[in-house]
Amino acid sequence: MRIRNYKLMIYLLMVMFAVSGIFSISSYAAGNAETADYYLSYKKYVAAENPDRNKTITYNDITDQISNLLEEGLRRYESGAKKDGDEGYYKPFTNSYGFWYETSGYEKTVMGYISGARVTEVELQFSTMKKAVNNGESAENVRAEVNKLVAMLREDANTLDELFGYTTTESADSGVLAWATFGAVFGIILREGLEAILIVGAMIAYLIKTGNKKGTLFVYGGSVLALAASVAMAVILYSISSNAGNSIPQEITEGVTALLAVAVLIYVSNWMVSKAESEAWTNYISGKVKGSAEKMFALGATAFLAVFREGAEVILFCQQYFSRADSMDNGFLAVFGGIIAGLAAVALIFVLIRVFGVRIPLKPFFMATSILMAVMSIAFLGSGIWELFLDGGLAESIGGWVQKLAATIPSLSWMSGNDMLAFFGIYPTWITLAPQLILLVITVITFILAIRKKSVSNSSGEDSELENNDVKETV
Repeated sequence: MRIRNYKLMIYLLMVMFAVSGIFSISSYAAGNAETADYYLSYKKYVAAENPDRNKTITYNDITDQISNLLEEGLRRYESGAKKDGDEGYYKPFTNSYGFWYETSGYEKTVMGYISGARVTEVELQFSTMKKAVNNGESAENVRAEVNKLVAMLREDANTLDELFGYTTTESADSGVLAWATFGAVFGIILREGLEAILIVGAMIAYLIKTGNKKGTLFVYGGSVLALAASVAMAVILYSISSNAGNSIPQEITEGVTALLAVAVLIYVSNWMVSKAESEAWTNYISGKVKGSAEKMFALGATAFLAVFREGAEVILFCQQYFSRADSMDNGFLAVFGGIIAGLAAVALIFVLIRVFGVRIPLKPFFMATSILMAVMSIAFLGSGIWELFLDGGLAESIGGWVQKLAATIPSLSWMSGNDMLAFFGIYPTWITLAPQLILLVITVITFILAIRKKSVSNSSGEDSELENNDVKETV
């Protein structure tokens, strides 16, 4: 056992939480509104307009307030105000996302009741609008981007308000709303849990197939630890977001975790592909006493990062639905039912991976598992960069060519409406696609070299065996 490898992984996890904490503490301040016509944050709006929480705030109300905020940004922009500061023109534009779209629960509700692809489209339009402002484009161009964004928000608001019965004096159909809530929660649990369970399930099947059941304790332990850490992180992020009035800390944490998971997944993937031959695995087993602890710890760390990355987000998502459950008939039943059904579906997928994975022949199984790890590392890379630079606001903070890379590629704009591409972290921006393409090329080259190395090794082994037989026959 090499203790320094344990320390390295622990240090990386500590760095992850430290970076998350730094960004959380230094996240944007909401500032103060000059008039009652706009609010720089949803938190201030609720405090002023609905202090007793007895008023129904519709999604069209939220869209109205976001529109007012963007109009204030346009007014400042056109009047020649300075860019930065509470009185600057940039803050209303940037606050419209982190302090409104996400903090109000708009994003989570759209993702659950409409689609995740729609959220991606809206987030890209937020980014395009802020890029136009940051690049100093004409007021007409900025207004065009603002109008496009508000139109998208209005469309979603109309859909949600009709679903919740906010658009008429009649109550919403309780049966339709309850089933929609059940479907939303179920979809979130399944979507967020699928990435983690694919990785955890593959590793468990891998260990059982190779006769190393004791190693599953590392994977299960990492998963359980991640669940506990997710609860703690969800509480911390909710507290920070509530006090600061924005959701930036959550995006930063998810982004850092995803990028850290990329490094571990690449390591595990390369390790697995190197054992794709039965003979290679047999040789590994015979001498594994020296390095098994290091490898098992890597598997445990992979499970921890995969589960932790999704865990806190799922908890925060479900909190949003619980907050609305008491306003609908059978609301809590729908939420709990969605959670139970989602967890059952995830558990079923885990069982299928474990049962059928163990039955697959050794060489195809190792290759398939290593390819899965490589694919998930590419997916995590894209989603991690997205959460850091777009959702987390780093692109707009840095500005310049970084923000240009974070803008939508016009010819690929259709990608933003595809749920499958979003699941694999593929977005129509160079800031996410370029690193993914580079990692893909490196992964393919690594796999080719590993396969060629095995072919040469096998050929040498066969030649040696023929020579030995010839010697025996001669003797």
